[in-house]
Amino acid sequence: MAAPWEKYQGRPGAEPASAEATAAGPWTRYGAPAAGEGGGVIENTGVGLMRGLRNVIDKPAELLAGVFSDAEAEKVRAGNAENKAATDRAYGGSTAYKVGQVGGEVLATLPVGGALGAGVRAAGVATAAPRAVALGDAIASGGLRAGGAGLATRAAGGAISGGATAGLVNPDDAGAGAAIGAAVPLAVRGLGQVGRAIGGVARPFYGAGQDRIVGNALREFAADPDAARAALASASEVIPGSVPTAAMAAGDTGLAGLSRTVQATNPTYAAELTARQTAQNQARTAALDDVAGNPGKMSLAKQARDDLTGSMRDDVLKRAGDVAAEGILTQLDGMLANPDNAGQLAQQALGQFRNRIGSLAAADGTVNARALYAIRKDINEVLGGKLQGEAGNLRYAAGQLKGVKSLIDDAIDTASRRTTLPGSREIGPLAQRVGPETGGVTSGSAQPTWRQYLETYARESQPINQMEKLSDVLRTLQTGTVDTQGNAILSAAKLNNLLKNQGADLARELTPDQMGLLRRLQADLNASQLASNAGRAVGSNTVQNLASDGLLQSVVGRGLSGSPAAQGLAGRALNMVYGGANAQIQERLAQALLDPQRAAALMQPKGPIGRSVAAAPLSLAARAAPVALTSPGR
Repeated sequence: MAAPWEKYQGRPGAEPASAEATAAGPWTRYGAPAAGEGGGVIENTGVGLMRGLRNVIDKPAELLAGVFSDAEAEKVRAGNAENKAATDRAYGGSTAYKVGQVGGEVLATLPVGGALGAGVRAAGVATAAPRAVALGDAIASGGLRAGGAGLATRAAGGAISGGATAGLVNPDDAGAGAAIGAAVPLAVRGLGQVGRAIGGVARPFYGAGQDRIVGNALREFAADPDAARAALASASEVIPGSVPTAAMAAGDTGLAGLSRTVQATNPTYAAELTARQTAQNQARTAALDDVAGNPGKMSLAKQARDDLTGSMRDDVLKRAGDVAAEGILTQLDGMLANPDNAGQLAQQALGQFRNRIGSLAAADGTVNARALYAIRKDINEVLGGKLQGEAGNLRYAAGQLKGVKSLIDDAIDTASRRTTLPGSREIGPLAQRVGPETGGVTSGSAQPTWRQYLETYARESQPINQMEKLSDVLRTLQTGTVDTQGNAILSAAKLNNLLKNQGADLARELTPDQMGLLRRLQADLNASQLASNAGRAVGSNTVQNLASDGLLQSVVGRGLSGSPAAQGLAGRALNMVYGGANAQIQERLAQALLDPQRAAALMQPKGPIGRSVAAAPLSLAARAAPVALTSPGR
């Protein structure tokens, strides 16, 4: 491939190559352009870039040659100077060449600050010297960052980086490069303050700026901004229809206090919050009422159960007929004689039902199964707490009463298993027979036993019992007050106590889904309780003057913006200008407090990737400035 300068051979105005030109460099050997402006923009830029890279590379080469021989060093230095002079003569009149040369010098020196900084930082880490670590960061970034250290450390890092990079291009410019490097952090800080001030002035007057003010306020007042934002971003309806507010979803005491302040200062937000709370209460009540039994629903369920089991029970009792009472009475006498049942209530309960069964026994020592069933129902009434007075006290002998009920069930079940063959020939209970017959076979067809009836009745009663239990829970949770639509308000404290004290019993009666509903209802009510009561309210003036407070912070700093002096005459003057903007910002804040996802989006800080992308050009400019501003030919 032809060398780039060969295209100039025979060019009009080009002088024949002389011995001096040939010695000066390859460009002149083939006839350099007479006007000294090189070729096109691309070529001039490329040659300048190479020249800039070599400007930096030549210096170490000269130093390395001097290690072996002063004469060799001088020879290399002279050759480098002659080569640079020849290139400058050929291309020095081109602006593209000059720009490319500066770019080459910058590119060649960019790694220097990073390498120096890494070395200083490593030494600081090895010696546990935080200041050295910070200085290393400052050198590597051209003074733009210093691991939390102050402006002086950043200026020192910029000076070291600037002096080293400028000195590589031209040792005489090391001092100027250091001065420029030290000045860069100061200039960046000054520009940043001016930019913040300008932003503070304009921000309240446009939508994106107002959103930024609201986001800053949410983060500032949140007790844990990052945790609150994460909770807001993942917020959902715990109870369908109970849409959470930002304070509920975040579970943050700071945002709860902010919400109450906005509620007190913004009538529109107060009305919308009240409507939201009413809708939440209606959704919670509806969710519980949907699985609990109202009178109409339970009546239908009981009718369906009785239709299914009533004829089954009558058939079993009819087939059981007269039941031998001797076995029941003998076992009851044994229970009465048991020392464990010597207590007054136990004796009273066992004696009362023993006497009733004995009094119903016929001359042949039998009791009709229907009579035993009636006694069994009375025992259930006692156990269910449906009796009052002395009869109601018998429920405290629950263990003994369940024993009596079990004896009755065993007797009826045994009688119900008697087999009757055609011709009304009774053979007796299955338990007393040997053969292929199955229990409860009458005229060749299967018939249910008493135990099978009880199992069917219990299975069909379970949903009814659950509805009744949940209906009791709903009544227990009501506070006695109503919302704006007249619905009873549910209490978080009552549900907490109920689940704490009766949770295990409820879990045995209710389905996992029903218990899950109660747990979700508890979480929703507790979130609402926290939003209404937790945390300390914010000063109303602070909420009402977010625009002017933001400007004061950008001008005098966060620490001084809240001082009486800043909030005095200056604050009142700014509020006159920003009155309308403050009202708009309050409305945006109210919207965010009602919408967790919106609040989360506004609270989103500038992420690490965004900061690094924004910082990279500034860091590049800071490291390039000492070389660019001291580059020869400028």
